[in-house]
Amino acid sequence: MAKSHFILLLPSLILALSLSPSPHSTTSAAATSSSAFIDSSCAATRYPDLCRQSLSSYARTLQQNDHRRLALAALSVSLAKANQAAELASKNGNTNPSVVQAVKDCTRNMGNGVNRLDQSVKELTVLGGLEGDKFEWHMSNLQTWVSAALTDENMCVEGFADRTMDGPVKVGVRRRVVYVAKITSNALALVQRFAAKHARVGRHHP
Repeated sequence: MAKSHFILLLPSLILALSLSPSPHSTTSAAATSSSAFIDSSCAATRYPDLCRQSLSSYARTLQQNDHRRLALAALSVSLAKANQAAELASKNGNTNPSVVQAVKDCTRNMGNGVNRLDQSVKELTVLGGLEGDKFEWHMSNLQTWVSAALTDENMCVEGFADRTMDGPVKVGVRRRVVYVAKITSNALALVQRFAAKHARVGRHHP
């Protein structure tokens, strides 16, 4: 299962690498401007400090007001973290039947979330050259997939609610998945911000 996820993610992870920081990408002034853009955009998310922390390394590759690429960077981070959490959740030696089942369910949910985030990254890439009804259709798909991925992550956390499962496995899995859910929540907010900004520009340019 883990191998199939990794193989599936290769195209999107390669895309994420294309967004990775390069020491020669921009001037210091441009990087400062991009950092300010990231800060102001993250202020609109539910977890702004985490948003800034997870995206700060992209300041050298992002142009100011490029909301699509910022959302793409956020989704790429979410995808990588979700894949990592899914891998780690599947590797534990707990023998408590309830924990074993919860981990199994969580791994399946996180796997579904990984697939949806992977599809979301690809969809957002396509959106770069679309307008009008085509843009709206693809954006609707994108928001649905990211929302579904967030639901998958929350379902994983809820699967460990029973106190009979208390212990290091439960604590470790929940901590990692809650972190991923926060990253995904921020990514969804930035996707929605991109959609709103695009709609606003469209109204001024019929």
